[in-house]
Amino acid sequence: MKRLEINSNNKILGFGEIMLRLTPTNFNKIIQSNSFDATYAGGEANVICSLSSFNHDTKIVTKLPENSLGEKVIRDMRAFGVDTKDIVKGEGRLGIYFLETGHGVRNSEVIYDRKYSAISMASKDEFDIDKILNDVKLVHISGITPALSKDLYEFSLELVKEAKKRNIIVSYDSNYRSKLWSLDEASKFMQEILPFVDIAFLGILDFKNILKYDVNMENDIELELERLYKELCKNYSNLKYMASTKRTVNSANNNSLQGFLFNGEKLEKSKVYTFDILDRVGGGDSFTAGVLHGLISDMKCSDAIEFATCASVLKHSIIGDINMVDEKNVTTLMKNGVGNINR
Repeated sequence: MKRLEINSNNKILGFGEIMLRLTPTNFNKIIQSNSFDATYAGGEANVICSLSSFNHDTKIVTKLPENSLGEKVIRDMRAFGVDTKDIVKGEGRLGIYFLETGHGVRNSEVIYDRKYSAISMASKDEFDIDKILNDVKLVHISGITPALSKDLYEFSLELVKEAKKRNIIVSYDSNYRSKLWSLDEASKFMQEILPFVDIAFLGILDFKNILKYDVNMENDIELELERLYKELCKNYSNLKYMASTKRTVNSANNNSLQGFLFNGEKLEKSKVYTFDILDRVGGGDSFTAGVLHGLISDMKCSDAIEFATCASVLKHSIIGDINMVDEKNVTTLMKNGVGNINR
């Protein structure tokens, strides 16, 4: 089993877009709504804020508009204890997404309004790699960021290549968004970034649709994932860990979740958790943060995947994209299960 060699004194960096989320109240549809709840988050920021709640030193790098909305994002990130000193400000707007929360048989719907956002208009020259990586031990990015522009595509690759030169761990979450780019574009980027990745968050559909692997969707997911992860490790010997989840949608308000973590030799799995949902968005990012926390904390893989899955399960009970739980909350769920009162 390959191990992570990591400097415990440095920070975990997230690089990516932060957006304003507007959600109709009381499960209303957008068409019937005159008021919206506002929160601020983004794929990488969700992971970083969660890791900060697990007592890791963290920082976020993005580009924000030079107005009160940009300042509000910075204040929210600082409230989680996240270092914001390397955030760039300038031309452009804050991207928005509207979340219409599903209920029963009605699915949730997302409408993006992110064109001309500050980060999508950013030049890669606006980001100082030396400054950004100066105090960093791990970089986390996702497939959302390079899909936003040509410059961000190129800078994402430059960032991880430079990170590897400095022996900084690289974490990559595929996080495919069909509204941002095509499967072929995502495939090209993934093939370019994977040679520099230590920890990859890739599921069955990523192998089938993006990596174009021969996937047997009828096979047991545990056996198929282990086979696919082993095959990927043969092609990319730099990979140390890979993780994903299996979600069963019982209704818009009730899901089941199981996590999987591969350490280069063996696939570990969590228990299956079934739970009601208050807010599903950010559940995957909470899982990612849980895996990273477990690995950085040198947990056994079996404990790390249980922790990550429990972290994601808890997120579904919290409004907003960001997981508002600490390590004790997660370990309590691991120990006591669902439905107990903590006294």
